Formats: sequence, C-alpha cells, structure tokens
Amino acid sequence: MGKTGFFRGWVLSCLCILTVVPLTGQQEDYFPKSQWRQGKAGEQGLDQEKIDAFIALLKQKKILEPISSFTVIKNGYLVVDETFGSYKGTTPHTLQSVTKSITSTLVGVAIQNGFIKNLDQPVLHFFPEYTQIDYLDENKRAMTLKHALTMRTGQAWTGERHLGALNRYSGDRMKYVLDYKMETRPGKQWYYNSGIAILLGGLLQNASGMPTQSFAKHYLFEPLNITKAKWSWGHRGIPHTGGGLFLRPKDMARIGYLYLRKGKWEGKQVLPEWWVREATRPHVPHAESIAGVSNTGYGYMWWLLPLDKKKKVTDPPAMYMAYGHWGQFIFVIPRYDMVVVFTNDSTASYQEELKPISLLYSHVLPAVVN
Repeated sequence: MGKTGFFRGWVLSCLCILTVVPLTGQQEDYFPKSQWRQGKAGEQGLDQEKIDAFIALLKQKKILEPISSFTVIKNGYLVVDETFGSYKGTTPHTLQSVTKSITSTLVGVAIQNGFIKNLDQPVLHFFPEYTQIDYLDENKRAMTLKHALTMRTGQAWTGERHLGALNRYSGDRMKYVLDYKMETRPGKQWYYNSGIAILLGGLLQNASGMPTQSFAKHYLFEPLNITKAKWSWGHRGIPHTGGGLFLRPKDMARIGYLYLRKGKWEGKQVLPEWWVREATRPHVPHAESIAGVSNTGYGYMWWLLPLDKKKKVTDPPAMYMAYGHWGQFIFVIPRYDMVVVFTNDSTASYQEELKPISLLYSHVLPAVVN
C-alpha cells in the first residue's frame, strides 16, 4: 500500500473510532424527559417475534387475564408499552407493596441529601416525641435503620396477618409499630413486615422536617420527571409508605432505570452509588420461595432473583424486583440493561398475582438476544 492509501486508511480508522465513542456515551448518558424515547424491541437486543407473540397471548387473555399493563425499557428505549382492558396507562396505578421499594429508595435519597447520617442509627432516635415506648428493652434500643430496611427488626411481626390490625387501628400508627413487642435480637430473623415500612413514612418526615409526600416529590419524583405520583393517606398526614403509592407504569420504569444508572439522573447523584449496590445485595440470602423461585433473596426492601430460577442468588444479583399485591412488579435486570414492569388490576387472585414472575422467566427472558 502506498503512502496515500495508508494515510487514507489511517484517517478512516480514526473517523470510525470518533464515531463509535460518542454513540456509546450517548446511550449511557440518556435520561428521559417528559417522555421516554421509543424504539423497537428487535433493534435493542430482543427477539421481536417472541415479544410480539407474548403480547398477543396477553391480549387474548390466554395467560394472564387481570393484567393491566406490560412495559419494557431496554438500553434506555421504551420498546414495549402495552395496556389492557379499561386501563390506558395515563393515570397513576396502585403499586401496593412496590411502594416499599420506593420507600426504601427515599431513605437512600435522605442520606444523599444529609437528612440521615447512616443506616446504623437507631430507629428510636428518629422519634423523640415518644417518651414512653412499650416493651422497651436492649433489643428494641438496638434496632437500627438497616434492620428496618432488611426487615430483620427482631419484632414479633411474624407475618402479614399482623397488618390487618394495624390498618384498622384508629390511633397513632407510628407508635403502634414502635410499641410492638420483640421476639429476638435485631438482625437474627427475617419476617416480611409492612408495619416497619409504614413506620418509615414517619421516620422520613421527622428526619427531613418535611411532609413525606413533599420530600418524595422534591427529592425523587421531580428529578426523575415523575409528575403524576399520588399517595393514599395513612394518618397525621403521613402517606401509607407500605403500600399507598400510585404511579403510571412508565414512571415505575423510571425508578428501575435510576437503579440501572447507579443512582444518577441527568448528571445528578439522586441516590448514593453505594446505596444502589447495598440495597440490592442479598442481606437475606433466602427469604421466601416465590412462584417456583426457591432462592429468593432480600435487600433493602427489594427482592433478589437469579436469572436461572433453579440457581442461587448471586452478589450482586443478576436481577431484582419490587413486588406488590395483585401483581404489581418492577423487574430490574442489569445484565441486559433492562427494566420490565407489569401491573394487574385488583381482581387478581394470589395465583394470578404471582404469574408475572413466571411469565418473566418463560416469555420475556428467553426473548433476550443480547
């Protein structure tokens, strides 16, 4: 090759490098404004035929009748945006206990903004207004914020049968939870505990000096361009942070996308990067068996799943989810740069409620090409 040909080849190689690098950076730096950018599933590493066939089955009500929406974000592109029945996706949808994962996220946001020092702070430290606490002992004094987030408080809240009494309680629900008797030392035993998630609503209000719903709006929802969040109220103006949040499916996906981007949004660290890592670690390696997944772990109010449901959860996990009653889900899959959202209506049975997990394994994950 002559000097001219060599020089032309060298220039073309440099141009190719200059072209590729900005495109890669652009994909990594993308964050949605009021709307997500849209793309086709087949162009973002999914098998278009498999995705289309799955959506057809959903529309025909052959595999999940109470479904109200199915949304997929892949590589920052909205590649699936389907709603079913009377729900059109334009109004906030009940999240039920998906709220818990967002409540735990708000704790991380509070740390990022200096309202909470660290997770080793005792829970009782945030409630100085209560000068008398029932069953107060060394175990209750030792209960930290980290114990609350991982649902290992040591309280005798041994299952969700305890929630009904709290929901019916007309008095001070924050004190109701703080007064709960202890069963063991904090950190020893995991029990799913909606009461402690509800308590975090009051904790966030006391820590920030702001109404919890205002704190969530200013420090989380507004930075993520979530404009239609709605809360159902608990008591004393504190929203129900255990299950009372309503978001649109595409806004649910923004929460998952924040975690995919390690807590950063448009150049701002909304969540500490370490928080994303710690919140999705298996602090509880085996919490429950759910929908055929025998090794479901638990982080900071996020459920942890393996990509192969026969295997154990890894650290960091290949996949994690926010899960709510009737079948509300945010699945975050870092390996595939993907967020998957399902919502169901309130007619779903418990078996139907769990079905999106099975469908993720049987229809969505097998459609991933790269």
